[in-house]
Amino acid sequence: MKNQDIKSGLFGSVGENMAAFELSKRNWYVYRPYFDNKIDFIAQKFVCKRCFYDWESKHIICCSNKNCPNQNKELNKNNYIKTRKCLSCGFIFDKYTEHINCPECNAEMTVKKDKRSGQKNYSYTCSGCDKKFTSQTRGCVKCESNKSIEFPVCEKCNSAIIPKNNKCNNPECKSEEYALIIRTIQVKSSHEEDRGTIGFNFKMQDLIDDPRHFLVVYSRTFEDFKEKHNFWVMSVEEFKKEYVSNNASTIIYQNARLHPPKDKAYFFNEVSYNKKMARIKEAKKKNDITLLKTLEKKIKQIDIFGKLNQKIKGDF
Repeated sequence: MKNQDIKSGLFGSVGENMAAFELSKRNWYVYRPYFDNKIDFIAQKFVCKRCFYDWESKHIICCSNKNCPNQNKELNKNNYIKTRKCLSCGFIFDKYTEHINCPECNAEMTVKKDKRSGQKNYSYTCSGCDKKFTSQTRGCVKCESNKSIEFPVCEKCNSAIIPKNNKCNNPECKSEEYALIIRTIQVKSSHEEDRGTIGFNFKMQDLIDDPRHFLVVYSRTFEDFKEKHNFWVMSVEEFKKEYVSNNASTIIYQNARLHPPKDKAYFFNEVSYNKKMARIKEAKKKNDITLLKTLEKKIKQIDIFGKLNQKIKGDF
């Protein structure tokens, strides 16, 4: 189906949704204004104040031991052990261990595992002094103090699990400060014309003169019956340099029919971007800093949405 088969109003929404989707893949939070005041949507992102890398906004836990492999990992329930820690004597009790010595006489304890209503319950009995307790015991199993809390520890080194405060995506940055940046976006959806060119209508009164404002031209083309989504991202300064002149259209706010550059390098190469992002994900898992730096330089060369990530006057 060609672009001409889609109603112009609907095709405009398609372009806006496609542009918003691309931004969301790059950790932008995208919102639509309640009224259309020359802004199609607003994008926000958390970034590191020190190096301007993306900042992970969700809650992340990690191991507190700097020498542990789990220190730089995003942990889940398979990476930690749920224990209880006494605030009075400091004793830490692993609730679900199968090997434990009695906290009273240090003799080996027998373990009985039970499961009722989906809840695990371990019962411990000392073979020496006959001391008993279970995994559901809330008090300290050593000094019997009522001041005990749940205390998760790392399954590799038994160190405390803590919230991660330095959530910069740059593995070499240890900053704990972040900022919220804002970009306003205007999307123009362009049809592929009969002669194969791409054109879009624009009025100068629609241009917001702010360095944090960007224009995205979206086009949907076909090559060998394959659908292809094209994006061209412009800052206000880039748009003025390319198009603005003292002609009738710009002076009296008439519609001007504009065409993106014919150079394909201006357009987003989706396949190349996705391949490099997959490699970046693997490099982060392996903590390969050298490869990560190389890939990030390459991704900046092909990702035209990356210019929204650059620090701009008015950010903070």
